[in-house]
Amino acid sequence: MIFVLFRSAGTTHNQGTGIILIALALTEPPYLQNMITDIKSEVGQRRLEHAVDGLGIIETGLSSRSKTCKRSGTASGKSCRSADSKSLGTDDSTKVGRVILKKCEAKELRLAHRLRRISNCPDNAATRITRGGARKTLLYPMKVDIPAGCITAILGTSESGKSTLLKFMAGCADTNLDCDGVVNLHGPSSYLPQDTNLHRFYTPRTYVKHYDRLLSSSFSGKAVSPSHPRFMSDKDIEGLLDSLRISHDRRDTVVGDAFRRGLTLGEKRRLELGLSVLSVPDTLFCENPFEGLDSETSLHIMEFLKGYSSNSSRRVIVTLNRPSNFIWNLIDNVILLSRGRVVFEGARFDMEGFFAHHGMSTPKRFSPIEHYLAVVNNFRRPTTAVNWEANFKEWQEEFNEDDGDEFGLDLETCFPSAIPEVNIPQRLVQGAFGGEKFACSKVACCAHNQQFRQLARRYLLQMLLNPGILQIRLAMYTLLSLFLGALFFNLEKDFEDNQSIDSHASLLFYSSSFYIFMVCATIPFLAIDLQIRNKEVLNGFYHPSIHHLAVSLSTIPASLFLSLVISVIQVNMVGLQNGLQFFLILTLALWCADALVILVSLCAPHFVIGIVVYAGICGLFMALEGFMLVPSKFPTWLRWTYPVPFHTYVFRSLMFNEFDGDTFGNEVLHMYEIEDTSVSHDMVVLLCYGLVSGWFTIVMKLSYELLFHSFSLRVYE
Repeated sequence: MIFVLFRSAGTTHNQGTGIILIALALTEPPYLQNMITDIKSEVGQRRLEHAVDGLGIIETGLSSRSKTCKRSGTASGKSCRSADSKSLGTDDSTKVGRVILKKCEAKELRLAHRLRRISNCPDNAATRITRGGARKTLLYPMKVDIPAGCITAILGTSESGKSTLLKFMAGCADTNLDCDGVVNLHGPSSYLPQDTNLHRFYTPRTYVKHYDRLLSSSFSGKAVSPSHPRFMSDKDIEGLLDSLRISHDRRDTVVGDAFRRGLTLGEKRRLELGLSVLSVPDTLFCENPFEGLDSETSLHIMEFLKGYSSNSSRRVIVTLNRPSNFIWNLIDNVILLSRGRVVFEGARFDMEGFFAHHGMSTPKRFSPIEHYLAVVNNFRRPTTAVNWEANFKEWQEEFNEDDGDEFGLDLETCFPSAIPEVNIPQRLVQGAFGGEKFACSKVACCAHNQQFRQLARRYLLQMLLNPGILQIRLAMYTLLSLFLGALFFNLEKDFEDNQSIDSHASLLFYSSSFYIFMVCATIPFLAIDLQIRNKEVLNGFYHPSIHHLAVSLSTIPASLFLSLVISVIQVNMVGLQNGLQFFLILTLALWCADALVILVSLCAPHFVIGIVVYAGICGLFMALEGFMLVPSKFPTWLRWTYPVPFHTYVFRSLMFNEFDGDTFGNEVLHMYEIEDTSVSHDMVVLLCYGLVSGWFTIVMKLSYELLFHSFSLRVYE
């Protein structure tokens, strides 16, 4: 293979100076053509437009006097994003996007402040919060351009503001940030978080098929043309996995968890990246996608991103710490941050000219990015970032001749990149939740129904295939039931004997308390599922209420099955009365426990805290259910708490089911002050308890997003 270098003669401001690498390959002409096309597209993005004419804007955090895009469920003045290019006032997706940030401050998060904002309280309420909460400026005012058809890298050291700026662009800023600015990026977007969040039981093939059907649930009817298929074909799926460089022998391997070994971290990361682009977003946000990966895997991911961004209407925005030279050579546009300030923004080819203009040229054969980061982050001089920000603004006003990127060309000569071709079929509707609006309510209901079925099927598969959700609970409940059956085997029904009464009451108390308490074993897996749900909702896959409804109803079969196992063992070994009624009461008890666990997992910031909170609630409910102390013995000011726990209705229904119909049994019920219990009434109360808990969880989810994550959700207008 022969490589020949040519330098163009144009040196004017409009033309710039270009370097074109022409490779004369005698044996691999297709590879040569792809390589030249990639280099030409790179050179074509060397100069950025400095003005964006005719573009609409997305306003974030502006005052009420400004023109603000509103959406249902969102407070006035908060961020708005729209996936419809027509609403932005432009149909040209190849124009340069622009992000203008006026301020970004971290403040003390206070629920009262959010509630006052929702209730339109006077402005002095916000003033009080400002005085009481410490503020820290994370990002200073800036204006950056995001060109289409290329990769834009946000670079900087730790705590320079990379992730904060990326999340502001993506519309998912952290809860304690007060941001004000304008984000103007065409079309729908997708966000890939730093942490890998995947369901552990899927394989790469089945995961892509599941996401494809979840996205396709927006359709009503069949595809209208072969160019817009409803589902991806097997050939399309294999092509996507090929571009992700997931080997054929690993495509039927489960993702894996603590119980089963599966895909490697690099394979998981590439799979999650492939799932993020299934909706074909025009803007793809990636937060540090190379964290914890080796250099080869990182290069494979970067080459996939390069292939995806080769379309002139797509943008890829990534945050990077210290990319390797090979990854650096694939970057088109750079935003360099230092302590929250933009010290460079523009084409990668222009960086060397900027630093050379200020006497900081990269030493020969030295890594450019290492040099740039070291220059703008001199921690011995606290004002370094401020000085370089001023230097960049001054340099922007002057013309600087582009000296090219000879270091990158040398790397490309020795190790040419292998950019994959990323082809994903376009769908009729871009996303089920963040894309185009449904034409009518009938179509929307059909889409919601299909989304519900897909999510319910996924959670049922998760219960069956994830050992931590159902299998471990089944083993634990079975062993405990066998142990209790052996311990209380053929328990005497002599209710004249106080010992027999205490034994029956203790067994029923254990059944109404400990089995409910052990539902907390699902909280860690619900926490993982919640993280995946947040990512999918942010990327516009479905509405969060649909996910909760699917999860809540999918827990019913598990409750039925576990209750059946417990009832069959204990009723037959111990000899309890009315086994069918015992089974129904226990089923409702476990379903209420599942609903409470889902609610706790939503509110708890970490699954460990969720377990502690749920254990505390169960401990409190166990003390109030009437076994340790009858209601009449409660302190007067605490008697209102007796009907609050659902444990109360479970315990007294089980007791009434066991002791009713016997003379001495009625005396036992009178002793526990539950002789007037109606089992059917209590079962209805348990059913309503579970329904109210589920409804309250939906309200909490929507309110939580409204109060704290107003950047995150895209809801129907």
